[in-house]
Order: sequence, then structure tokens, then C-alpha cells
Amino acid sequence: MKKNKYSVVAALAIAAATSLAAVAPAHADNFTVSADRSQHLTVAGDKVTVTLAGIPAGQGVYVRLCKGTMADVMKGRPALCFGQGAWVSTDAAQLAYGAGDATKPVVLAVQAAFTSNGTAVDCSVDACGIHIRRDHNGGSADYSLDRFVPVTFGTAP
Repeated sequence: MKKNKYSVVAALAIAAATSLAAVAPAHADNFTVSADRSQHLTVAGDKVTVTLAGIPAGQGVYVRLCKGTMADVMKGRPALCFGQGAWVSTDAAQLAYGAGDATKPVVLAVQAAFTSNGTAVDCSVDACGIHIRRDHNGGSADYSLDRFVPVTFGTAP
């Protein structure tokens, strides 16, 4: 009887794992992000063209300038970001709702100094970068589309 009990538990565990795998978001190994410029951006305000490649069908992301480093982003999403950034998607419903087309380059306005959540940030002193994260439609706990491109502001030394 114990043998059957363990067999049933094992079968239920396999069934549960299979059903979870069916709903788990796919890891976006082919999703890449590039920026036309990332160094010596104009302190008073500049534009960076961000290109997203391989974004999964039906998915969307937010693209924003945020305070932090790659190491910071590995610990958690940045909380201090400039403006609203850009919301882009490949989902037709989200495009109709106002998202930009994620298959086209994103022109992102950036500036070195900004205030976020009541905190002053100066990216000519503080480390900053362009942060990409999954949009609200895909689930805020899914980090598979998160990417980070470090940027610097100011003239070349």
C-alpha cells in the first residue's frame, strides 16, 4: 500500500509540474536590446534610439532611463527612473490601447538630472542606464525580458 501511495504522489507531482510548465512564460533567450549611443550623452537632454530584437509575439516592455548599475538591476528593478519612458508591445490589443510598436526603434528622451519619487538623481555623477522590463500585461513578477544598457553623460575625458 505504501508503494502505491508513493506512486500516486509521484504521478501527481509530475502532473503538477507539467501543468505549470504549460503556463510558465518562455525564457526570452533571443530577445536583445541595443542602443545607438550610450556614452557621453548631453547632460541637458538627449535622445537614444533603442532597438529591441526578438521580442516574443504578444509581449510588451517599458523602456526607461533609471538610476543604477547592472549589479543593482540583478538585485531588483530600479525605482528611480526618468519620466514615463516608452511603452512598446507586439500585442495588437496593447497597440490599439496606445503602446508603441516594439518591432520599430524606440527614440527615448534622456537627461542627466531628474527627480523620481521625490529623490534627485544626477546621472552625470550617479550610475544610470536604460532599463527594459516586461509590461503590466505580461506580469510584473516575470523578469525574462528585463535588460539593462549602462549610459554615461557628459563630455569625453
